[in-house]
Amino acid sequence: MIKMKLTPSLLPCLRRMLFRRRCDNVQNTQLIMIEGIPGSGKSTTAQLIANELRRMGVNHKWWYEEEKGHPVYFYEDYTEIQAIIDDLTNGNYPKVIDNALKKWRQFADSVLSSGDVVIVDSCLFGYLTWTLFPFEVPAQEIEAYVRAVEQIIKPLNPHVIYYYQADIGAALAKICTRRAGETEQNFIRAAAESPYGKSRGLSGFEGLVAYWKGYREITDRAYQRLACTKISIDNTEGNWPQYARLISDFLGFDHSDQAPLGEQDDVKHFVGTYQSKTEGIPDCSIRIESGQLIADGLPQVWKKSTLIPNSSGVYDVQSLPFQVSFVVVDEGIRMHLTGPALLDGPVDYRFVKLG
Repeated sequence: MIKMKLTPSLLPCLRRMLFRRRCDNVQNTQLIMIEGIPGSGKSTTAQLIANELRRMGVNHKWWYEEEKGHPVYFYEDYTEIQAIIDDLTNGNYPKVIDNALKKWRQFADSVLSSGDVVIVDSCLFGYLTWTLFPFEVPAQEIEAYVRAVEQIIKPLNPHVIYYYQADIGAALAKICTRRAGETEQNFIRAAAESPYGKSRGLSGFEGLVAYWKGYREITDRAYQRLACTKISIDNTEGNWPQYARLISDFLGFDHSDQAPLGEQDDVKHFVGTYQSKTEGIPDCSIRIESGQLIADGLPQVWKKSTLIPNSSGVYDVQSLPFQVSFVVVDEGIRMHLTGPALLDGPVDYRFVKLG
């Protein structure tokens, strides 16, 4: 029998061997990337994939695009973001691209050594491309950046899911309605006030559509040129069960022996109005619609968000890396919203049910 001494240098190899054994029914990838315009379903899809991997016992991490400490981002806060904007405003985009590629190399090395599966949304075409595009960096430079990233992450055997819509205007209108509040005006302002928008005189919702059509021209070409494993999905019709099946087949998921994700609760006693224990945070509500718990008014959460069963008394907030926990105590029901810190701040809120 040959004895092998366990050394730090052998640990990454052993992790990869264990990863392959755990994932006989999953495509041998360590990086799953989801791309598309705002509101196309990227984070919803990332969450679904993360839950599938959890069911299968596969070590993984979903990095939400607004999560603080994101391993692909080379900024930590809005002050550092402003410094990047200053560089782009001054035409110093090569510096920005170089810093981004350096971070991609660190990220790829880290994931490869971990042996885990990492899920990211809005990273390949998203996070930097959305920055380069509005500052009118030449399209060929943006596409060259994407090709450079693809070469860096090649050892991870990346799998790319690309959402697109036949009618960009309808897709944008839908997400503005879904997120409500000042979403539409914020989107319009960002497009119209960007160098790209100003040079073209973009304004109003029509200008917003024109902006994202210009973006899609670049990302459509970039997607076609990708040599990695990929799938494009026209999700105009919103047939999410069909898209989920396509993605499941694409990633090689086997549903034949899966147990339910979480235990079933009697959710009726969770329904009601909840008061925050933090001053200045308004009340929120929990109700049932079509058999599902719906949260409305949670801080840092979109209105009318579905709660997905995770385990007894614990629910994932749909499309976000947050969890809502309900605890029944003598004096009533307590609710706790938790999640990773975002660029906007920490996510840690406690509520008590009224009445």
